[in-house]
Amino acid sequence: MKKYCYFNGKIIALNKVGINPYDIGLLRGYGVFDVMCTENKKPFLLDLHWKRLQDSAKELNLKIPIAKNEYKNILQKIIKLNGFPKSVIRTILTGGPSDNGFSYISGNETFLILIEKFINLPKEIYSKGAKTITLKYNRQIPLTKTTNYITAIKHQKIKEKNKAIEIIYFQNGNFLEASTSNLFIIKNNQIITPKENILSGITRNLIIKLAKQKGIDIEEREIPEKDFFAASEVFLTATNKGIVPIVKVDNRKVGNGQVGEITKLLMNTFNDFSNKYHL
Repeated sequence: MKKYCYFNGKIIALNKVGINPYDIGLLRGYGVFDVMCTENKKPFLLDLHWKRLQDSAKELNLKIPIAKNEYKNILQKIIKLNGFPKSVIRTILTGGPSDNGFSYISGNETFLILIEKFINLPKEIYSKGAKTITLKYNRQIPLTKTTNYITAIKHQKIKEKNKAIEIIYFQNGNFLEASTSNLFIIKNNQIITPKENILSGITRNLIIKLAKQKGIDIEEREIPEKDFFAASEVFLTATNKGIVPIVKVDNRKVGNGQVGEITKLLMNTFNDFSNKYHL
C-alpha cells in the first residue's frame, strides 16, 4: 500500500521525499521532532504536542512553516489517506539546506510529517511487566525534543541482548528518564517522578493529572539511587507505549517482581481516558 506524508508544503507519496544532502539536519543533526498517536482516528492531545513542538523549535531558533490550524488539517488528510486503524504521527523540523554545512537561514527549514501504523507492544509486557537496563547519561538540552538520540541508538544492541524494553538514564546519583520514556517510581504509596533535567513528556504530564484526580499522593522531585532501588513499583510513560510497568532493573527485582496495584490503577485510568478521547 502506498504511504503518504507531508513534505515542505505538499502531501506526497512517501517514496517521493527528497532530503537535500546539505540539510543540516542530516549533516549536523540540527533538528527537533515530535511523536503523537491517534485515538479514535483523531490526533491524541494535539494542542499539547503542538505546544511542545513550538517550544523545541524556539530553543533551536527554528521556524515552523505552518500554523496550528493548517497542521491539524494536514494531519486529518494524511491520516485518512494512509488509512491505518491507529496511527503514529512523526513530525520533523530541521534547519534545512546550508551553503557551508553549518549556518542556516530562518524560514528555510525542512518540515516533514510521517504517518506510520501503530504497533502495540506485546500484551504480556503490560500484564507481567518488563525489564530495563541503566546507563550513566543525561541528554543534551533535555527539555527540548531534539533529533539527537546517538547514545540511545548506540546502546540498542546492549538493550536487546539484555531483553530490556528501555534504557533508564542516571547522572550524579539521580535517576532521570528513559531513552524514549519518562520515569515514575512508587515508594511508601507515593508516586515520585523527576522534574528537572528531563523531557517533560505529554503522557507524563497527563499521568500526573490523572493520579491527582484519583487522590494519589504524587511528588515531582529528584530520585536518588537509594529511593530508586527501594521502590515498590516502577513504571515508564510514553506516547507510543502508554504506561509500561517495570519489574526488573538490570539484575534487580522491583518490589515483589510483579505489576503493582497503583500501576494497574493508573494503567486502567489512562486506558479509559484514551478510549473516550475525542479531539
